[in-house]
Amino acid sequence: MKNSVVSKFRAPAEAPKPPKGLGRHGKTLWVSLQESYGIDDAGGLSSLLSACRSEDDIQRMRQQVKKEGDTLTDRFGQKCPHPLLQQIRGSETVKRQALAGLHLDIEPLRDKPGRPGGR
Repeated sequence: MKNSVVSKFRAPAEAPKPPKGLGRHGKTLWVSLQESYGIDDAGGLSSLLSACRSEDDIQRMRQQVKKEGDTLTDRFGQKCPHPLLQQIRGSETVKRQALAGLHLDIEPLRDKPGRPGGR
C-alpha cells in the first residue's frame, strides 16, 4: 500500500474591506497595507484601524494648518505656532506606534515564487 501525500492548502481569504467611518486617506492606507501584507488577525486589524484613523486625522489637520498658516497671532498680538501642529505630532506618533505594532518589517505577500523584481 502506497502512502499518498495529501496537501492541505487553504486558499487565502479575501482581505477585510476598510471599515465604515474611515476617510479617503485612511482607506488608501488600509487598502495599500492589506494588498501588501494581508492583515487578518484581530490584533493586527485593530492596530491597522488605529493607524488609518490617525492618517485621516493627520491629513485633516494638515489641511487646516495649510489654510490658516503655521503660525497664529495670540490675544497679545504675538505670533505663536499653530496649536494643531502639536496635535499632528501626537497623531503621527500614534500612527507610527500602530504600524510598528504590526511588525511590517517582514517581506510583503507575493503572487509568485523567487526573488522580487527590481533587485
